[in-house]
Amino acid sequence: MIKIIKRIFSKSEPPKPIEQTIPVTRPEEQEFSLPPAEYSSDATLVAPSYASQVKPQANLRISEPVNPVRKTSDDARDYIEKVRQKEDALAMRFASGTINRKQFEELYASYQQEIRMVEQFMSQNPESQDWRNQVTDGQSMIIRRRHQSEMTGYSIYDLRSGLPIQTRGDFGVDPALFVPMLFAYQSATREIFGGEVRLTQIEGGKWLCFIPGKVTSTIALFNNEPTQQQLKNLEQSQKLFEEANAHQLQREMIDPDALVLPHDYYLKEKF
Repeated sequence: MIKIIKRIFSKSEPPKPIEQTIPVTRPEEQEFSLPPAEYSSDATLVAPSYASQVKPQANLRISEPVNPVRKTSDDARDYIEKVRQKEDALAMRFASGTINRKQFEELYASYQQEIRMVEQFMSQNPESQDWRNQVTDGQSMIIRRRHQSEMTGYSIYDLRSGLPIQTRGDFGVDPALFVPMLFAYQSATREIFGGEVRLTQIEGGKWLCFIPGKVTSTIALFNNEPTQQQLKNLEQSQKLFEEANAHQLQREMIDPDALVLPHDYYLKEKF
């Protein structure tokens, strides 16, 4: 009986293995996916770059270089250098004729005094900011205004008769008194200076300017020495005066009221 049972069980098939299903997560379903590989032009696999995906931390700060603390002496030296630049500009302005000699001399003296005061103070108090109290703002403008040149009056003379044709402004003296001076300047100018403008200082610190023309001449009176630019402007005005009034100036009897006077503009202009 036992043998029969063994024979029956020996013919039965072996048990089948138990199948298990393992879930597979697709790439697009993953929380983090690697960037796809890049290919160069020669089809060579290039490793992906992860540096661009790294985000900087919010609290990351780049330190900036700290400028060294400036010393008081550095500020003083910078100021002195600016004053020296003003001196250079002053020389150029005088050379161009926009300021007169007195303005140049006093402005230069003021700049030099300013430099000396700052240098002396800093030699005794190198760490003090009080050197700024040694300089005076606006001093240059005061000096310029004090010595600016203004034409206070002028008189135009007929070279044929030697008599004044027109007198304007505050001339201060009788124009007839300048007739001898007029002819003296006229002769000297033609013989020595070739018809150039002549300038001379008179009593009271005033200046006389002789501006020769072809048929007329002008004597102008200034409260201070005029600048070269001012003299050039008056010389041009004299030329325009004779051109504009050519018809009237050819007459034996000149009508002063019929003349146009470009010189009038400079009665109001100051330098």
